[in-house]
Amino acid sequence: MKHNNILFILLILFVLFSGCISRKTNDLETQYVEGIVTLDGIPVHGAHIQFFPKLEGSGQEAGGVSGENGFYKLSSLSGDPGKGVLEGEYLVTVAKNEAIELPKPRINPNTGDEETHETKSVLPEIYRNKTKTPIFATVVRGKNKIDIKLESSN
Repeated sequence: MKHNNILFILLILFVLFSGCISRKTNDLETQYVEGIVTLDGIPVHGAHIQFFPKLEGSGQEAGGVSGENGFYKLSSLSGDPGKGVLEGEYLVTVAKNEAIELPKPRINPNTGDEETHETKSVLPEIYRNKTKTPIFATVVRGKNKIDIKLESSN
């Protein structure tokens, strides 16, 4: 009987502390971020945009995917659509891969499976690399419009 009481008390404490932790996380005020991604002035469809805090511990990661017209909006790290990120300075990465049909099928040496396509990046490496990206963004209180202009010569 005492064992069941201890388990019940532990369960209640877990639920209470879980609620406090999630409320604390939800109290962080994120700012809305949207924009257009272009490569040499042309909208990029299907690009994966990531915002990383410039200084560790000074913000939170967020990401989004651009639509047909290059339009994106950031979703919070927890996946809340359109919730954006905390105010602050961010490094921005942009990546896009496309499947390319191989001239003839090949066998994957790791899995033994036949492959008919391979994935190729369609954006310059510098934009995909968090340590090399030349793109920085400042997120301020309120609605942020941050256009991302990429150049193929990079």
